[in-house]
Amino acid sequence: MNQLGMQMPGAQRRRSASLNIYTGLLAVAVLCLLAAVLMVGVQANKVGPADSGEYVRAIQTHGDNPVKLPSN
Repeated sequence: MNQLGMQMPGAQRRRSASLNIYTGLLAVAVLCLLAAVLMVGVQANKVGPADSGEYVRAIQTHGDNPVKLPSN
């Protein structure tokens, strides 16, 4: 009967999922967190030890050497 478009009496209609304000707020929050992670990564890459590779400077430690900031 459902193939002909007929419904059984008392059957509930299914609502499809729709976007609402909370979905938009979640998307904004994810974008803000992604931007924060990128900013921290860039700044950590600037103060990382210079003798490391270009992309692993952010996760390397300075050890006993003093921190040397690059002059711009």
